[in-house]
Amino acid sequence: MDNNSINQLKVLFEQLVELPAEKRESFLDEHCKDNLELRRELLSLLKSYERGNDFLEVPTIELSADEKEIHNPFIGKHIGPYLIESEIGLGGMGIVYAGIRDDKEFEQKVAIKIIKHGFTSEYFLKRFQRERQTLANLKHHNIARLLDGGRSSDGLPYLVMEFIDGIPITDYCVENNLTIKQKLVLFRLVCDAVQYAHRNLVIHRDIKPGNILVDKEGSPKLLDFGIAKLLDEDFVNTEQNLTQTGTWLLTPEYASPEQIKGEEISTLSDVYSLGVIFYQILTGEQPYKATNNSPAAISKIISEGKFILPSELVKKTKPEVTYINEVQKEINSKPLKKGSKLSHYLKGDLDNIVLKAMHKDISRRYSSVEQFSEDIRRHLTGLPVIAQKDTAVYRLSKFIQRHKVGFVSSIVFFLFMIASIVAIAWQSNIAGEERDNAEIEADKFERVNRFLQNMFSSVSPDEIGRDVKVYDVLEKASENVETELKDKPEIESAIRRTLGKTYTNLGEYNLAKVHLEKALHLNENVYGKESENVAVNLYDLGLYYHWIGELKIADSLYNKSLSIFKKTLNEPIRDLALTLNGCALLKSDLGNFSGAVIQFEEALEILEIKFGRNDEDYASITNNLAIATHELNDLDKAEKYYLEAQKIFIELLGEKRTEVASTYNNLAFIYLDKNDFQRAEKNFTKSYNLKLELKGEDHPDIGLAINNLGAVKFKLKNYKEAKELYTKANIHLKKTLPYNHAWVANSYFWLGKTLLEMKDYKNAEINLRHSLKIREKIFPKGNFLIYIVEGELGISLLFQKKISEAEILLLEGYEGLKSIKGAKDAGTIRFLEHLIKLYEAASNKEKVNFYKNLPKESFK
Repeated sequence: MDNNSINQLKVLFEQLVELPAEKRESFLDEHCKDNLELRRELLSLLKSYERGNDFLEVPTIELSADEKEIHNPFIGKHIGPYLIESEIGLGGMGIVYAGIRDDKEFEQKVAIKIIKHGFTSEYFLKRFQRERQTLANLKHHNIARLLDGGRSSDGLPYLVMEFIDGIPITDYCVENNLTIKQKLVLFRLVCDAVQYAHRNLVIHRDIKPGNILVDKEGSPKLLDFGIAKLLDEDFVNTEQNLTQTGTWLLTPEYASPEQIKGEEISTLSDVYSLGVIFYQILTGEQPYKATNNSPAAISKIISEGKFILPSELVKKTKPEVTYINEVQKEINSKPLKKGSKLSHYLKGDLDNIVLKAMHKDISRRYSSVEQFSEDIRRHLTGLPVIAQKDTAVYRLSKFIQRHKVGFVSSIVFFLFMIASIVAIAWQSNIAGEERDNAEIEADKFERVNRFLQNMFSSVSPDEIGRDVKVYDVLEKASENVETELKDKPEIESAIRRTLGKTYTNLGEYNLAKVHLEKALHLNENVYGKESENVAVNLYDLGLYYHWIGELKIADSLYNKSLSIFKKTLNEPIRDLALTLNGCALLKSDLGNFSGAVIQFEEALEILEIKFGRNDEDYASITNNLAIATHELNDLDKAEKYYLEAQKIFIELLGEKRTEVASTYNNLAFIYLDKNDFQRAEKNFTKSYNLKLELKGEDHPDIGLAINNLGAVKFKLKNYKEAKELYTKANIHLKKTLPYNHAWVANSYFWLGKTLLEMKDYKNAEINLRHSLKIREKIFPKGNFLIYIVEGELGISLLFQKKISEAEILLLEGYEGLKSIKGAKDAGTIRFLEHLIKLYEAASNKEKVNFYKNLPKESFK
């Protein structure tokens, strides 16, 4: 292409882009006539322009070095202190040059982007200025740095960027024959850069391989923020103005469905685009293939089509392609058969990570790029991944939470089998090159399959038409796990962990303990006592002991888990947040609400940074924070936290979930303390009905819900109905929980309190003594719950004229509660008033005067 042709091309192109889409075809017919080359070049330029190829893209028009210098007046000239040496690329609205700073201060190779003549309207100038401001605010080692900017002698704006001597990430992976593991590590660096942009209120909106260049050192650089969206409110009006254009400023192959449809854009659009790139670097191909390359065809398939899973796609691939060869190198196996080994490697975690990142429903995508990256890290270290919730494990957990314990259909067996196999995948990729060997992996899957098939067939071999209990499946798995997987400790530990957690959820605590302890011992032997896997097991076991009321043991296990995490982790992860939550819950149970709030907030900070607020664990811990805040008597803040948690749960999980039921329950207590009894009873009833539907009448949660319904009647002084409800709850909880459980102690306490108000002092004493006995066993000395029951027991004894013991208990209750909750606390005042009554009954005027004459602020 000669100089005249280039000039003609530029003139025609600048006219073409100003025309409405419906007039462009006739323009091309008129000006190109039979010049097919000219028509092709104009269409190529138009396509590049419509995709917003603004910065450091592959040149839209390929020119020889001589041609570049001839047609471009900037080459060889200075712009500011920079000498322009050559053209790198010609994009939709800008030209990018390679240059060098040569003002004798220092030398530095740079990339210079100059807006083109013809693109100096207010719209393009605002876009260009916004890109410059965006880059100025982003300082990250994996984002191309803005070095300078200004205007040329003829008034054209320009940007000066660091020069990236690199190639697109997809090309880099192929040319350097990276292993899957190396690709994942590289991709996480890109995620770090995008997440940094998001934290600085910038959505990229055009993430694609050409905007991620990897240099010779293997460091990726994120480029081209030309169509980025700013989330800062100061830019809202500008953003609206800039997007009111018919120009399609995105790359459709990497755009999210909501971008294609012109819907609201968020950081989750970048998550989707990263998911497309992730798919491409894993398989070597894009996920969607349109029948033609028109924007309409691409839009349709992205909005409506389905892609082939990475593990399925590579099965169809010829064995000689690069990404088959890379697995050959990585796993050092025998000759591969058309990607079969790569398929095994991708199947499971990586398939599901791609599915979650590229979900068309944004509520089912990763809630942040950080969460996406964290899941890849978990896969690399062999830990469970969040994405598994969108597969069989997720559906199985939903099933268990929805249905009563009892008879279930045979589909449970299928789901359980798949869930268990996936659980093994979590553990099977963990440590050492030996575990990366594909034949070893295949053998592990075979063993798991055989184990589960045997378990399935032995549960119900001949009983056609009979539904089988969940317990039958679990029992058979428990019987077979040790014998059939004896020589595979990492698999056995994974299955035992699943069994232990399932038994805990079902309330089978003795069985749960056996499996959780065995899983811990196996992992200590396989990975070492100070490993991340062991920290996870310690947390599981701590949760078990916490649940059964052995709080001292739970505290020890939580803290040991926390200690290991802090020693071994380079960055915070979800399991660390969950362990902090466990520690905080324990502090709440022990009455240290201020300490609990600190750890809840620390856990929430980790989750928000890593995964965002739209996260199930974030909602759960927000709910727990609300409980602690409630205990500190900040009712309005606690209500705000409860409502936030409830909103997230409903958005993520729907209305019919136990988590939602818990928030109704907790909000009811807020309204109870605000004396809004109608709303309290309404919320308690909602909670009870939901739990009954989801968990069945034999679950301990039902006993707790009944107990809480009694609280409304108690507050309304309807003691007869309160007694009936508390009695029913007490019987239920003793049947479904160990005697020494906090909930059992609580039911005895409130039944005793109700009998006290009904002046049935003897039976009140019996129930309060039960409560005190349990609380003294499970809580350490000095716990506020012990002081409360001591005071109430003292009152019951006072009215039976058992003055000596009543005095001891009332003094313990009063002094202890005052030290924790203060003199103005209602319980503290109640015990003080009864102490005075006791000393009046004993005619001890000195003590009566002492307690009556305490400073007024000590009372109210």
